[in-house]
Amino acid sequence: MTDDTRFGFFASLEEFSPEECLEQAEMAESAGFDSVWVNDHFHPWFDHLADGTPANGGNCWSWLPAALERTDDIDIGTGVTAVVNRYHPANVAHRLATVMELYPDRVFLGIGTGEALNESPLGNPWPDYGERARRTAEAIRMIRTLFEEEFVEYDGTFWSLDGANLYTGPDEPPPIHVAGSGPTSARMAGDLADGYVTVFESPEKAAKDLLPAVRDGVDKSARNDSLDDVEKTVHVHCSLAETLSAAREPCKPWRVTLLPMVFERDIADPRYLQEHGDRVSTRVLEEEFVITTDPQELVDVAERYVDRGFDHIVFQSSSPDQRAFCEAVAETVIPSFS
Repeated sequence: MTDDTRFGFFASLEEFSPEECLEQAEMAESAGFDSVWVNDHFHPWFDHLADGTPANGGNCWSWLPAALERTDDIDIGTGVTAVVNRYHPANVAHRLATVMELYPDRVFLGIGTGEALNESPLGNPWPDYGERARRTAEAIRMIRTLFEEEFVEYDGTFWSLDGANLYTGPDEPPPIHVAGSGPTSARMAGDLADGYVTVFESPEKAAKDLLPAVRDGVDKSARNDSLDDVEKTVHVHCSLAETLSAAREPCKPWRVTLLPMVFERDIADPRYLQEHGDRVSTRVLEEEFVITTDPQELVDVAERYVDRGFDHIVFQSSSPDQRAFCEAVAETVIPSFS
């Protein structure tokens, strides 16, 4: 274990209302978390919660300034934004520059290749993974250029700039973290980004396949000298409660994210997604998520990732009592890495 390990809290604007997520951000800071990550989706992954109430669909860019204002020092950013069709990279850079002006040194950008539920509802085409990866790489380069240069001319494959200038904001972009579960995104992170993020991947696969790919990206990078220059983050979905049934129940809508097809196919209707997610057994759910009554299990899973080279553990908690979850992390998990 190492005292350099950072802990993040995931605020899900799909599972919780914007106000609930603001309260969770405050709880996370009070508990000693280092960061808050918030999803950037147009449609949620599911249509309703386990108790039958409708899912949520808050906009992260409207939520971010409120969360930064409600907290004092904790880092807050997207987990993650897909720059495919609904966003132009310059629009993302413009938004980032403004919140960075208001809240210096507290903002980061998570960026990934996206899901159809962000694009298809707006009438945008859903490209194959290869094109989405190329768009993501171009978006990162364009965002960095806008922060670092003035009146930018950029003739890219997917977007262009004609004398674009960010008048407000710092001269350096925020930390950029590339998310993905395969070697292409991992190499991109090592080459172009400040961090790499993965979700639902075992510590063994991460150590064998993903972190070596990050290192391959570092080897070709003009900005990163070693693997240590790239923060390695893993996103862990979990739920803590007094009984296993109470911990398991709120996780059930998230079963859809355990189906690989939903990340590649043009499926954007949360009702359809939930119908298929409901076919995933609770046994599989319990194998993939940390569903527990014992905070020590959170320590154990964090330790497995840290031992394989991860620096930053982000907990997405579906716990029925989020305050109790944050207190358990404060009392048990964070001290174990100090």
